[in-house]
Amino acid sequence: MAEDSTERSSNKKTSVVNNRRKIMLGAVVAAIVAVMTTGIASTQNSIAQIEGENPSQGYDIHVTVNRHDSMNLNAPMDHYCKLDKRIVAVCLLYAKENAHMKDAGPQLSQVEFIITKDQYTKLPERERQNWHNHAVELTPERGMPSCVSLPQGVECGKLVETLQGTYGKVVTLWDPADAVPDYPPYVFAVDSPFALGQDLNNNLAKLWATGCGNTSSVDLPCEK
Repeated sequence: MAEDSTERSSNKKTSVVNNRRKIMLGAVVAAIVAVMTTGIASTQNSIAQIEGENPSQGYDIHVTVNRHDSMNLNAPMDHYCKLDKRIVAVCLLYAKENAHMKDAGPQLSQVEFIITKDQYTKLPERERQNWHNHAVELTPERGMPSCVSLPQGVECGKLVETLQGTYGKVVTLWDPADAVPDYPPYVFAVDSPFALGQDLNNNLAKLWATGCGNTSSVDLPCEK
């Protein structure tokens, strides 16, 4: 009798453990199904709301600037920018389309960090080559900036004029010329001679006025 009682007790414990495992497995499966059904974005939004802030909101400065993609310099890149208290702004750059799937819609291609001239001059010399001067890029001849939509009270001309005194660093995450993001992230030298259409200009060092001292990422010596 004692053995039967012990065996029944053991079987009961095993049954409870198995039921708990089934419940936990069911919860995990339900969570996965919920993510697949409602989408990852909604799940992330729920998490952000629990934490009290959604960092994905606020990218409401929408401008287009071309000559950001080394494979197609004239392709406009949609910039969705958000002001940042630590630097000037952070921008998410979307290519209009992917070369291998043109009907898939905009593709997150690059991230750009924008800093002040004072912050730029404090960068190590080896790092300055990764940044470009917006006084060069944000001109009709170079980047052809165009405002698509701006927060209320922000005027396009004034915004562009202000940003011309800043510096940007563009990190390419997924080149729209690639079917999948199969290349390590890299910094695209926006102010390269090729991007400026000056790669065959042997007098560039003398003619490029923004390449004087600390006013450019190239850091050329000033003429006497």
